[in-house]
Amino acid sequence: MIKRILNIMLSFVLALSVTGCDEISELQQPSAKEVLSTYLDASLKSRSEEAYGYVSTEDKAVKSLSEYKSETDKTDNPFAAVIVSSVSYKVLKVTESGSTAKANVEITLPDMSVMFKDLMGAAFSSAFGGKDKAEIEKSIAKKYETGDVPTTTKNEEIYLLKEKDGWKVFLDWKTKKAAKEKEEKISSLLSDAKQLRESKKLSGAIQKYEEVLALNGEMVEAKEAIKETKQEIHDVKEKQEYLSKVNLYDLKAKYYETYLEKKVPGVEFKIKNKGNRTLKEVQITVYFKDAKGTIIAEMQYHPVLVTKYSFSGDNKPLKPNYIWQQERGKFYKADSVPTEWKEGAVSANVTNIEFAE
Repeated sequence: MIKRILNIMLSFVLALSVTGCDEISELQQPSAKEVLSTYLDASLKSRSEEAYGYVSTEDKAVKSLSEYKSETDKTDNPFAAVIVSSVSYKVLKVTESGSTAKANVEITLPDMSVMFKDLMGAAFSSAFGGKDKAEIEKSIAKKYETGDVPTTTKNEEIYLLKEKDGWKVFLDWKTKKAAKEKEEKISSLLSDAKQLRESKKLSGAIQKYEEVLALNGEMVEAKEAIKETKQEIHDVKEKQEYLSKVNLYDLKAKYYETYLEKKVPGVEFKIKNKGNRTLKEVQITVYFKDAKGTIIAEMQYHPVLVTKYSFSGDNKPLKPNYIWQQERGKFYKADSVPTEWKEGAVSANVTNIEFAE
């Protein structure tokens, strides 16, 4: 009986001892403000491994220590070193609420708008002095190494989470990583859309712009691009329908004789605008064939081309029902046509037009 009572008392004492240790351990843990201050100090002084130790478990699952160090460790760039050394902070207030805390931090950092002007000015001057990029950075760093760096101050909110071993800084790397990936995806889609437009694959370009809007429905650039591309599709369709009204006829191809050359391949043709629109450009593509009828070369000509850079007499639009033809005795030369061409063996199409406004 006595032994049983002693065992119960011992168990009670041990329970009190463990509870007391937990309370002591709890009391010994640094506060949220102390953890944040230590993290900021280690981070600004490039003690990357120490700083990483105060980062939340959730953040560490997104970014490894090696990744963090590669982003935060100082480089041998003197200009970057000046910037880092000029950053300071002041923890104004920390509000704890259960297992979370919100800190208001005043951060003083270099005013990059002012420093950028100095950097650009130095780069412009060095263009005439033969300095390279490294020399420019050194000269700017030297200017600011006295500590007279232009600064600006802003307030930031930083959150902390309470974990088993104490408070940790929550940087929300998961959200930031997702935002970066989204930004990169949008940039890639816009680049793809631009290439598709340049290659006249307009429907594909619109699809890319729509994918951009699915990621960011407020992007004005994508919305405007869709409007422009749809207009391009409309214009292409309109031109394709009108091509049948531009009649190419009296096509001739042979070897001509000039004052300087006795055998020059060339072509002649006429064009009639049978539609109701005035044309400022007409492009003709002539296909040259060998004895078997196989196309072996092609040449493009612009018999109608209205442009402010042209001073020739042909700088005239082709009005409805008007006919274009070359001057008597003139022809279009085809110097690049290979000798395998069979004289007279050609075909031609109107391959592009532009309407006059």
